[in-house]
Amino acid sequence: MDALLLIDTDDASYPSDDAMETLGDIVTRTRAVGGVLIFASTKADLADTPDEELSIFVPDEEDLVLRSESPDVFEGVDDLAAGLHDLSVDRIIIAGADASSAGTPGAVYASAMAGLVCNFDVVVLSDSTTDPDGSLVAWDDAAADAGAMVKKTADTWLRM
Repeated sequence: MDALLLIDTDDASYPSDDAMETLGDIVTRTRAVGGVLIFASTKADLADTPDEELSIFVPDEEDLVLRSESPDVFEGVDDLAAGLHDLSVDRIIIAGADASSAGTPGAVYASAMAGLVCNFDVVVLSDSTTDPDGSLVAWDDAAADAGAMVKKTADTWLRM
């Protein structure tokens, strides 16, 4: 089973209208089939933000909403990997805003690499993962070299 993991998709962090529209399609598909949809925030200034305001895609009561103090949400959220394995999730589809520091990849990259270490298949949505300026990230080749699949959102089929 798949889980769609969206990281830092709040309005300020995820400024790309094109990526937002593209990602909105798979969010709609995930909800339509009753899939596992996870919204994660790594922003300390959003710690007290209500769940439904944490993403431009408006999490609802069916969605899992997480807050992580670490860019790697698997490190920042206790038992996340174990809980997903308990739900029979074996593939993580990941996208969002990848805010980096000092030229290193940010939370989306860190979480994708951690997902691989936690024994998940990982799909990075190349046309829905942006840097803070709204441009698509440039590390997708490195993610593929590490073992992640890099796909366009429209080419990604959900396994539920």
